[in-house]
Amino acid sequence: MRAHRSSLGVAAAVATELLYGCSFVFTKDAVGLISAAALLAWRFSTALAAMSVLLATRVIRLTLTRHSVRPLLLLALFQPLLYYAAETLGVQRTTASEGGILIATAPVGILLASWLVLGRPPSRRQVTGILITFAGVVATVVAGGVSTGFNPLGYLLLLSAVASYSLYAVFAERDDTSSAIDKTFAMLVVGAGVFTAIALAEASATGRTIEVLVIPLRQPELLAGIGYLALGSSLGAFFLQTVAITNLGSNRYSTFIGLSTLTAVLVAALALGERLTPLQAIGGLVIMIGVYVANARQPTTARTGQPDQSGSGLAGTVSPPTGLRQ
Repeated sequence: MRAHRSSLGVAAAVATELLYGCSFVFTKDAVGLISAAALLAWRFSTALAAMSVLLATRVIRLTLTRHSVRPLLLLALFQPLLYYAAETLGVQRTTASEGGILIATAPVGILLASWLVLGRPPSRRQVTGILITFAGVVATVVAGGVSTGFNPLGYLLLLSAVASYSLYAVFAERDDTSSAIDKTFAMLVVGAGVFTAIALAEASATGRTIEVLVIPLRQPELLAGIGYLALGSSLGAFFLQTVAITNLGSNRYSTFIGLSTLTAVLVAALALGERLTPLQAIGGLVIMIGVYVANARQPTTARTGQPDQSGSGLAGTVSPPTGLRQ
């Protein structure tokens, strides 16, 4: 049973990062045509509409209760609301390389949040693997060119986005009363409601409300991008992400996050014809090594046949009595 949960969690984690990594292709052109608020509004509204169809046709079911609403709202506060707000504002104030490197610290943030909130310290394998992966991400980002434009507010906003994502991960793990479907639904409802309100307020201030409401009709070239971001990066990735955290725990899930950077680089090279530099290739290899190190099974002792607890346990299985499990 434990092996099945681990395999399911790993598959969900890898799929999540693949979906997030591929979103680069669909957002690259969209952000130059419409505002970030409008894109987020259509993304979450479309995802919510799709999930509502699945619920109406009884393909999936909610198990919401009065007691589960509060932790779900807390979850949605951190992701998507605070995360996307802080990331969007931070990216606008920093360079692409600065943003990429700072956001890449998310796994470190998750490990710290898990330790502080759940009382679950990371294993040495996880720390080592994440540091290796981070080095690979930095190498990949730097290979694309480094530019800086010292902006303390921008750095603070990006680190706030990392903190929000980290808290989302640990609270998703702590909430063991809600299903992955419940969590996904709550995130989509809150995201659709808040981002749509922001987009409409922004459009109203400039007299472009109608344009925002009919974006797919006026700009059909955005349909593919909105469709993928809604169904792939929101509905699909959010659901798989909660499944991964449920089965692996936030600590071990964090070790897979670097795969999204590797996916984005590979997809850009294959789909957009962007040049893959030798340093990016090396960075990608380092990312894979880091993921492997963090998730490698620990050896068993010859005398007992039990996992060696001397220092590098099976990633994600450190569970002290004070730790909570989703």
